[in-house]
Amino acid sequence: SRAVREKDAFRASYADRVLDFLKAYAEPSNGRIRVEYVDPEPYSEEEDRAMGFGLRPIQLDTDTTGWFGLAGTNSTDDVAVIPVLSPERERFLEYDITRLVYQLAYPEKPVVALLSGLPINADPQQQFRPWQVYELLRQQFDVRWMAGEVGRIDDDVDVLLLIHPQGLSERTLYAIDQFVLSGRPAMVLVDPHSEAQMIRQRQPGMADTSSTLEKLFDAWGIAYDKEKIVVDPVYARQVRIPSGERVQVVDYLAWLSLADAALDRRNPITADLERINLASAGAIGPKEGAELQFTPLLASSNQAQLVDADSQRLFPDPLKLLRDYRPDGNSYVLAALVSGRPKSAFPDGPPEGAEQAGEHRKQAEKDVRLVVVADTDLLDDRMWLLTQRLLGQEVMLPIALNGDFLANALDWLAGSDVLVKLRGRTVALRPFERLVELRKEAERRYRAKEQELVERLQELENRLRELQLPERGQAETAVIPPDVQEQIARLRGQILETRRELREVQRRLREDIERLQATIRFADIGLVPLLVAVVAVVVGLVRRARMRTPAA
Repeated sequence: SRAVREKDAFRASYADRVLDFLKAYAEPSNGRIRVEYVDPEPYSEEEDRAMGFGLRPIQLDTDTTGWFGLAGTNSTDDVAVIPVLSPERERFLEYDITRLVYQLAYPEKPVVALLSGLPINADPQQQFRPWQVYELLRQQFDVRWMAGEVGRIDDDVDVLLLIHPQGLSERTLYAIDQFVLSGRPAMVLVDPHSEAQMIRQRQPGMADTSSTLEKLFDAWGIAYDKEKIVVDPVYARQVRIPSGERVQVVDYLAWLSLADAALDRRNPITADLERINLASAGAIGPKEGAELQFTPLLASSNQAQLVDADSQRLFPDPLKLLRDYRPDGNSYVLAALVSGRPKSAFPDGPPEGAEQAGEHRKQAEKDVRLVVVADTDLLDDRMWLLTQRLLGQEVMLPIALNGDFLANALDWLAGSDVLVKLRGRTVALRPFERLVELRKEAERRYRAKEQELVERLQELENRLRELQLPERGQAETAVIPPDVQEQIARLRGQILETRRELREVQRRLREDIERLQATIRFADIGLVPLLVAVVAVVVGLVRRARMRTPAA
């Protein structure tokens, strides 16, 4: 609107770019896409129309609001809306607009039957608001929520989505088994330890946080151990933890931020995704002798290790995980595309009380299409979104493309790949990858010494505390013997010296990292222009010399 242009020069410039993009977008459509620019004046019919579409006004100052959104309609009066066009999402503009056009061109969305052990549709921890992945699914699919015991999956379901399945009955397992063996696609997300479930428990640690489809996986030929978690220093995310009186930043090996070689660039599901974040993920693979095609989508590096899930369930300790880390030289698959003709988990027929749709299938009649992921925390908002306030509104910025991974997989399974190539162009966080690698090398040089000093400091402080405590039956005002006073004084001196050494180690680590940052940033930002300037000077001098040289 005019108010946005007058009050916000930054948004006005972005509005011009959006309008130019829309015109270029509509031009090759031969009139099938028409762009109309509307400037809603206050209390006008255009403003009522904008509000009716569901566009959101922007508070520009205490007295002024404006409009900067996009509403689309088709010939059958279906409506699709982008309530606010935020400059922070400019890199996703092509995808957002294409998704809007796609929704209008194909108003009948694929049907996704969803069975979830996590409250993604109404989270009590978020005032019963849905998770962002659920909002994303509802925009693109007709989501059919399934709860309780499932006797049969409807024939019009295009894709089955299972998230953190726990304690499913034989009847429900049979319905899933027969759905997959019929050749209809499914996506299954299991987890050796769901951190999202744990933090939502009233008494953490009281309920099992793992999930599996053990009976079905065994019959289908999928290997998965719900008692093991993959840790990997190559893709580890950093966390802040207290260390003595300080807070230090360390690599948490159980939290992975997958990029580059960890994602299959040949598969349309992951080809254009930049980063996927996981937490306490498990490993999957084909069972020995299984006649399945197993295509990894997400995988760890070959410096990974499998650790017991129990070590991370109650009191996870990133430092202990670092100390105990021993790579086993294997790369583990965290998500995979599975195809083939597996056998039924119910070779003797349906269990008691099960519903049958036609003849019982003992084996898949054609190749199945199945995506299996050994982590469910990737769906949790905190793993892939950063919330910021902009002009009084919350804006969700992606630091990873977890939601796009889920939507891409369902798109592919449903047979629609129109949006796959447009999704996941970039993310809000793009670290210097070489800098991250060098920082980790510097950390490894100092981390062992730092941990040794922290443990020594704790030991000295415990001994000092024991000496200062009065013995049983002795008054607190009792005189401390001279030899004990001497030990206390010596311990205090050792504590001060250990603290000084610890500060020195942390200072050297910080200086090394800062020096690396300065060097790489200079090389990336300053060195290239400097080299261009030097080349320009040299070329200029050579040309001048040639001009002065008399012709023969």
